Amino acid sequence: MSASGDARLMAIGDVHLGTRPGSLPSGLEEWGLEVHALTPETALTQAVERAIEERVHAVLFAGDVVESTNARFEALRPLEEAVQRLRTEGIPALAVVGNHDVEALPRLAQRIEGLELIGAGGSWQGRVIEVQGRPAVEVVGWSFPERQVRSSPVAELVRAPLEPQQPGIPRLGLLHGDMNASGGTYAPFSRGELVEAGLDAWLLGHIHKPSLGRSAATGTEMLHGYLGSLLGLNPKETGPHGPWLVRVGADGSIQAEQLAIAPLRWERVDLKVDPAQDCDDLGDRLLDEAERVARALAEQGHAPRALGLRVRLVGPTQHFDSIREHSESGQWEGLMRAVADTLVFIDRVDHGLELALDLEQLASGDDPPALLARKLLCLGGAGEERADLLARARAQLRAVAEESCWSPLDELRDREDPLSDELLCAALQRSGTSALHALLAQRPGGEGAGGATP
Repeated sequence: MSASGDARLMAIGDVHLGTRPGSLPSGLEEWGLEVHALTPETALTQAVERAIEERVHAVLFAGDVVESTNARFEALRPLEEAVQRLRTEGIPALAVVGNHDVEALPRLAQRIEGLELIGAGGSWQGRVIEVQGRPAVEVVGWSFPERQVRSSPVAELVRAPLEPQQPGIPRLGLLHGDMNASGGTYAPFSRGELVEAGLDAWLLGHIHKPSLGRSAATGTEMLHGYLGSLLGLNPKETGPHGPWLVRVGADGSIQAEQLAIAPLRWERVDLKVDPAQDCDDLGDRLLDEAERVARALAEQGHAPRALGLRVRLVGPTQHFDSIREHSESGQWEGLMRAVADTLVFIDRVDHGLELALDLEQLASGDDPPALLARKLLCLGGAGEERADLLARARAQLRAVAEESCWSPLDELRDREDPLSDELLCAALQRSGTSALHALLAQRPGGEGAGGATP
């Protein structure tokens, strides 16, 4: 229950109704878990019930409530049920339109009584939320008028400020867009513009990684940042997800707390292998690691219905080839373990393994393995030599990466630049290590195959 005059809002980031999380394994039903329980629809239902439990005064959606125009038919029922549930409790549902639902959400708002759009058509608009019959907070929002917007809507607000509907109460910005992405196509704006706009806080949609907080980087303690996706839609959306409880005090104070209640969670972990461990040993260790991560999250108060793990095997090994082949073949994928109320599954196993060799000693020679060992040592360090090596590799691979056949990948929400330093370095290390192993295996006695130090 809020104190007299205080406003409690529930802010929800990208929901993407009409889509399903990627990489869910088959066989969930055999463990008593229906796939539907891990969807955005279920996450939305849980968020609405929590909003009612918290007795909020409004629920705010920061755009991309719906995955696409075609998905609006699939989204109609769960969204209408959510809004009707809120209406029954006297809780308004306010939303801005994002780039994904620029057509779908306005169409749905015409059909769903109680779903109110703010800033429709690309114009800034304010909406006052009342507490106990008195104005408590004004939500200032802007909605996408078309799928791509190349100019900054916040710069427009700075040039033509929106007069407060009720002077003296806090004002919260609700916006879907791309922060610090100059030249982008999804309503790019800067942190500096958020400050210049003069509002008291900003609740943002579009980026699926939550980042709402206070930062001295803006030169102010203004609360701002991304709400993140309501539920991790793919294994790259790691960490806690869920709605945010925003408290606006009568004294003007604003606080936000993430409610990590998403039914599905993704995590990445590094698992250090012992040099002598083989594939059979690692299968057991993967299950042990799955249990460890699930219990650690439960102790923190986060016990999702399902937990997907991407595991990276690291460290030197005497079984480099067999472990690499085992991980690349996907034989460990889909391993499951029930830990209390959470079903943990191994989504993927990658390897960042090293040969159980002394690279420093190998690098002291003057043969091809020595040259390759020096390159691997360079990649594992820092400095100009590493930067030059990555730059030369990037120049060699850029033409391939820019071939038109890859252009559809640019539209994926989880797209990563394959030529970024991180991904390029990892690819070079994997291929270099494999090549070094092959070279050493050709030596008399095949020293590389067994991992012996030459």
